[in-house]
Amino acid sequence: MSAHQLPPQQPAPAAGTAKKKDRTHFLYIAVIVAVVLGAILGFVAPEVAIALKPLGTGFIALIKMMIAPIIFCTIVLGVGSIAKAATVGKVGGLALGYFLLMSTFALAIGLVVGNIIQPGEGLNITASEAFEPPEGEGEAGTFDFLLGIIPTTMLSSLTEGNILQTLFIALLVGFALQKMGPAGVPILRGIGYIQALVFKILIMIMWLAPIGAFGAIAAVVGETGMDAIISLATLMIAFYITCILFIVLILGTLLKLVTGINIFRLMRYLAREYLLIVSTSSSEAALPS
Repeated sequence: MSAHQLPPQQPAPAAGTAKKKDRTHFLYIAVIVAVVLGAILGFVAPEVAIALKPLGTGFIALIKMMIAPIIFCTIVLGVGSIAKAATVGKVGGLALGYFLLMSTFALAIGLVVGNIIQPGEGLNITASEAFEPPEGEGEAGTFDFLLGIIPTTMLSSLTEGNILQTLFIALLVGFALQKMGPAGVPILRGIGYIQALVFKILIMIMWLAPIGAFGAIAAVVGETGMDAIISLATLMIAFYITCILFIVLILGTLLKLVTGINIFRLMRYLAREYLLIVSTSSSEAALPS
């Protein structure tokens, strides 16, 4: 079974409708304005701003609602459309090795920046307060973790919000469809249409991003105030320095060597996703897109 037999994951736009994508620039501007207004409201009227926290919480909940079906459809279509299972294993092994190598670089940069800036200095947190070993750590905890990947039912993996369970079922379904050969093509086509529907719903939700960003930023500023924001500034500066060094030096160099793409062009392309992460204080807001 070859990938060209499958339908496009999202229907191709009709002639003359491509310019509709430009409307997302209004969403980008609206989120920026909402973040600024939310911060101002948090300073001027903290009590009112805190009361708006459900707006941000509700938006994050809507985004989380879409993560499981998006991951399921994407993994099933990706694995199911590959002709040989060995190819999937090879790609998975490379991805795991890449993850371990990049994590090592990220940890090294974080240790260097943390020791130079020392963002936690003055907090007076003892070791016992900072870390408490979780219950069930060790052999029993590992077994419980592995058994927890197996959902109660196939459908519960899409409703309980456990991403590992969703990935597990998606891989099983993808490999099963792969083994079915031509008989699995109609099922893959149906999942492709479901994915198009899921992304259409996601687009509708994303237009609520300004409201969610306004409520989230207003609540954070209203709860913490100026003093707390200043105390957290050092930590945030250290965090962003670490991110910039890792993204530009490590990922940027690797991206340029492998694909020839400039990292700054890619960052500009993902600007809206970065803004959502900052404005909602959660990376899950940008994960589906």
